[in-house]
Amino acid sequence: MAKSYRAIRHDVVREKQKHNANEVHHPKEKIEQIEKILKDKRNLKIVEFFAGQGNLTKTYEKYANANEVECYDKKLKTGDSYLLFHKLIHEKRKYDVIDLDPYGFPNRFLPDIFLLIEDGYMFITMPKPYVNILNGITQQHLTCYFGEFNPSLNTILEKIKLYALCHWRDSEVLDVTDLGRLWRIALRVKRVKATEYTGIRNR
Repeated sequence: MAKSYRAIRHDVVREKQKHNANEVHHPKEKIEQIEKILKDKRNLKIVEFFAGQGNLTKTYEKYANANEVECYDKKLKTGDSYLLFHKLIHEKRKYDVIDLDPYGFPNRFLPDIFLLIEDGYMFITMPKPYVNILNGITQQHLTCYFGEFNPSLNTILEKIKLYALCHWRDSEVLDVTDLGRLWRIALRVKRVKATEYTGIRNR
């Protein structure tokens, strides 16, 4: 059976991603967002998951403590980001900035990624579901995380906020940059006391 136009276009995008083409990774727009959000911040502890070819690492180094950024990615031979973040949680690591820039949906990080941050910023790259060819497995995956197989941006943001609250983190949306096939979401994350957040006193 011949491939549809959308399937062929999807293959082209995948090939460009493999070769780190700017038009699919959007480093310029991502860097502009980072610089807008972090501005005069310095000496931050920063971790990048799916660091890839390091498009953003040099930018993060300007804000990082001792110019050091932890970068994890299979291509860098530093490990599987999905497995490593659980190890970092076990080690009780904490970061001021977390960057999630996977090659697909970042849903598998939710909600536990919030255990790695108590007061800081999180940048998340999220593919737009409706511009992708969603097979049955992906549709079920999105339904499990967001309650529907083709969630809107508002639904995604609301669910991320709920996932943050699973570990008593309040997440405020600071910016959403439209990257064509993707959204780049910037969050301010702060740990909150359960008693204060819910207005309940411990007895």
